[in-house]
Amino acid sequence: MEKKPTRWINFLGGRNLIFTLVALLLMGAVLWLFSQLDFLFDPFVTIFKAISGPLILTMVLYYLFNPIIDWLEANGIKRVISVAALFIILIGLVVVAVVLISPIIQKQVLSLVSSFPDYVDKTIKMLTKLFDNSPFEESLDQTMEKLQNWSEGLSSRLTDYLSNVLKGASNVVSTITSTVLIIGTAPIITFFLLKDDRKFFHYVTKLIPPRFRKDAKAIAGSMNTQVGAYLKGQVLVSIAIGLLTFLGFVIIGMPYAGSLSLLTGVTAIIPYIGPFIAFIPAFIVALMSSFGMLIKMCLVWVIVQMSNGHLIEPAVMGKHLLVHPITIVLVLLVMGDLMGMFGLIFGIPIYAVIKVLCIYFFRKLKSRYNRFYGEYGKYEETDFEE
Repeated sequence: MEKKPTRWINFLGGRNLIFTLVALLLMGAVLWLFSQLDFLFDPFVTIFKAISGPLILTMVLYYLFNPIIDWLEANGIKRVISVAALFIILIGLVVVAVVLISPIIQKQVLSLVSSFPDYVDKTIKMLTKLFDNSPFEESLDQTMEKLQNWSEGLSSRLTDYLSNVLKGASNVVSTITSTVLIIGTAPIITFFLLKDDRKFFHYVTKLIPPRFRKDAKAIAGSMNTQVGAYLKGQVLVSIAIGLLTFLGFVIIGMPYAGSLSLLTGVTAIIPYIGPFIAFIPAFIVALMSSFGMLIKMCLVWVIVQMSNGHLIEPAVMGKHLLVHPITIVLVLLVMGDLMGMFGLIFGIPIYAVIKVLCIYFFRKLKSRYNRFYGEYGKYEETDFEE
């Protein structure tokens, strides 16, 4: 007589459990075998590196412009006309920025890079003199020495890097090719994705087995809402912070207002850590200008950051992807260590995707627990969170 499976075995999946474990073991063995033959993956790594940049930029552009296209379509303008008009306007803005604004920013950035080591040196001398004969003198001297060595080598490192790039034709071709690939192909892909996004997502849905389509749509919808809201929000927040900082710096007569504001806007993409990174050079430049300029710079900085925290970010981000600040910092620390700058910029969206998947599987686990162990008390089941 065949022994009846226990309730625990049924909860885990019954006979399907054995099949799943065997499949996982075989999959692990295959992965281990491929890890010993890693050269087989070189073509896939090359392909991934080639397409990852354009695809990431495409998704950012799609999430940024899709709400505009949807709004225009809802107001009676054909989607293809809306997309074409939007791209014509964007191309015009890019041309204006390159012709009029880029030379000014380039001049300021080069001037700041060449002058920054002197600013750091003067700041170190000022702080050393301020804390002379204090308990912090020795530790401060060590820290300032490291900072001075780093700043003195900044210009030479940048110069060496640029000269090395210019020496080899292969490096130049590689750099130009990768840049053209990203800047040239991403807008093209974005254009067709904005124009035919419904057809694209409908086609992808048809590839999924019918049994899993409902769950796949729920997962994709939640990911789309959270990741899209974050990417779109962070870009808009960064632009707003950069513009407000530039306006404030121009009003107070801050040196290098353009380059420092650009740095502030770019680093604002990284939550919490970004503003601190941008504050350090602004602090040093303002301190070397005058003590009054330092006070005015700090005042502008506080006003911009408070405006961001209480007005800009809540209005742009809304209630999507509410993550506790401690969680954000921990995610950035882990992802930054694992994936470098890419992890710092896209760590939160990756966390959002993982969170959606965990919520989905925990929801399935609760449903299965209630089915087999409900007499001991049931989990409260809710709809899939978006």
